[in-house]
Amino acid sequence: MWFCRSKKYIGKQVGEHTIEGLAGEGRYGACFLAISDTGNRVVIKKFKPSMFKKNADKNAYEAVILSKLSDKRIPELLGIINQKGFYGFILEFKNGRTVKDMLSKYSYSFTNEEFYSIGIQLISIIKYLHANGVVHRDIRTPNVLIDDGEVYLVDFGLSRWRDGKLYEFNLDYSFLGDFLLYLLYSSYEKPLGKKKSAWYNELPLTEQQQLFLKRLLGLESTFKSIIEIEKEFKEVFEVVG
Repeated sequence: MWFCRSKKYIGKQVGEHTIEGLAGEGRYGACFLAISDTGNRVVIKKFKPSMFKKNADKNAYEAVILSKLSDKRIPELLGIINQKGFYGFILEFKNGRTVKDMLSKYSYSFTNEEFYSIGIQLISIIKYLHANGVVHRDIRTPNVLIDDGEVYLVDFGLSRWRDGKLYEFNLDYSFLGDFLLYLLYSSYEKPLGKKKSAWYNELPLTEQQQLFLKRLLGLESTFKSIIEIEKEFKEVFEVVG
């Protein structure tokens, strides 16, 4: 039903933008691709009326946080739309495919070199966010874009300011660990007849690489900072020559 209601906006004018298509949708609303009157492509993130009302005290986080950040690797907040029941954010369009689509739609297998490049770039983005007091809380394959080797992190709907209590930087560590496992499994081929086992028994990883991932996932003593994570990631995964 929500998908059908979302499709009705395609071709419609919303403010200074014409909606061209539906980019995706979820529990909280839908994302549309749109063109501004000046010809610039943007993303419009529209909230479901019911979810917008239910989360009235949380809706502003994404807009406020994005307005305080400035980095080409994350989308810029361009404006807010609030007209006739249509409430949403206008966001900078980032070109590329999501890692989720690369894995599920195109069955892409990431090489060791690509794994390292994507991992170190994503860690660098997280380091920027943490340096500015932001916890993303949703670092998953649908929210990481790849465009000609460049990495972008999108969807700040669950992001929060670090408060030292409920929202701590280590919330992002386990998301990062899960994300890296998805990349590693993309090139893994299970031997015929072998039963499924834990990732650390299946993937061809060194002891140091296993320990790194276990620490990210909270299976061993956790990291103290994203800077420590960056240093160790380089040491155990860097591809030489």
